[in-house]
Amino acid sequence: MTLDVSAVVKEYIWKMLSDCSGGMKAFILDDFTINIVSVVFSQTELLQAEVFLVERLQHIPLKKLQHFKAVCFVRPTMKNCEKLCEHLKRHIYGEYFLFFSHLVQENLLQKIAASDEYEVVRQVQELYASFVPVDPSLFSLEISFGMNYSPSDKSLRATDRVVEGISSLLLSLKWKPAIRFQRSSSRCRHVAEEIHRLAYIQEPGLFDFRQNVGDNQLIVLDRMEDPVTPLLSQWTYQAMVHEILGIKNNKVQLRHSLNGEKDIVLASSNDSFYQENMFSNYGDLGLAVKQLVDNFQAISKMNKQIESIDDMHRFIESFPEFRHQSGSVAKHVNLISELSKIINEKSLMTVSRAEQEVVCGSDRVLAFDLVMDLLADNKILPFECLKLALLFILRYGGHGNKQVDEVMTALTLRNLDQLSLNLVRNFGKVVGSTINTECLFWNRNFFSRASKLVGDLKGAENGKKFEKLSQFCFEVE
Repeated sequence: MTLDVSAVVKEYIWKMLSDCSGGMKAFILDDFTINIVSVVFSQTELLQAEVFLVERLQHIPLKKLQHFKAVCFVRPTMKNCEKLCEHLKRHIYGEYFLFFSHLVQENLLQKIAASDEYEVVRQVQELYASFVPVDPSLFSLEISFGMNYSPSDKSLRATDRVVEGISSLLLSLKWKPAIRFQRSSSRCRHVAEEIHRLAYIQEPGLFDFRQNVGDNQLIVLDRMEDPVTPLLSQWTYQAMVHEILGIKNNKVQLRHSLNGEKDIVLASSNDSFYQENMFSNYGDLGLAVKQLVDNFQAISKMNKQIESIDDMHRFIESFPEFRHQSGSVAKHVNLISELSKIINEKSLMTVSRAEQEVVCGSDRVLAFDLVMDLLADNKILPFECLKLALLFILRYGGHGNKQVDEVMTALTLRNLDQLSLNLVRNFGKVVGSTINTECLFWNRNFFSRASKLVGDLKGAENGKKFEKLSQFCFEVE
């Protein structure tokens, strides 16, 4: 199957809604699945499927709505199961069609069955979509470790959600991949072993897609292996919007807008300009937006020249496309205008030049002077100062380093909260104990490093243990 996670999830949702065709429907979602539906389905499409009510599972109506059929799409958790049981006991809706985003444990099914006193459950099915499809080739699990993420934490329970999301993705794409993981990361090992156990031992029939093992590869890497990239300013369209404005479920909120529109949808599936330019850098993006505006102005000028019946007919036929293009032009002009204002207000270009000097330059004194100048500049926001300090500590940090001490002293004058200051104080120790930071800045070939990074995890016919299988190194030529 082609890698298009948005299309797969959309097909699943159509299946849910079509399985209970006929009559008005209430779409019941939990806090996670409502995000899944919102990025792939529009309100118009929901109405076409006869969905007239969308409710969160946690909200149970006071009045009975038995003229509605309830289509429930939720994660198979104990909390959600208890809410479903409450729904069934109170017989809120006329019929219930239950769809779970991953494998359901038998004890949860038994609990639901015991609560169906009115025998209103018409269908129970697993549809594997425990992830949010941001783009055709990108998905999110909506997990954030925040500043509490500690690589020394021995608890691996947080990775169970990762296993659920990735395994549901594999099932939805009908993939049974060879699994490789970063050998130095206990989290990566745990995720890889759990997915392997599920696909090859617990549910081999479920993952039997009549394909050779190894046709697809699943590579599990730890984000902590590269702490530098997230600290650098981003200058491609999608990354800029996400970092500067924030993208949540393909929606962006603007502070200022030329046409008064504050919330806009930014999705490559229905925006050709965004699809073509989402990875364009800031300079090329400006030229592309100018070309978009010029093309629209040419079409607009042509539409004003209506002198005959044929011209009127041509205008009416092209009006939907004209209106769509008008909205696209306004949206991207608004976005670029907002980005430009914030970049100038926060002096992000100046900050980015300092970041590049710290990370890529070889002159330590110059990098130190740039960082200290910006830390003393009140125009630079505290958050940008925090990132600069972390980058400098990563590159030049060390115990008893006088320059690092001076950076820390300057940073304490920028009114940072205590949590951020503690992060800076412990950053070198936490990262240094996990990876060799010197390797991040050496001029080494990436592939030679990758060959030592990734271990291999495969299903072995003779049942050898993971410890022996993981000794194999994935060689990248």
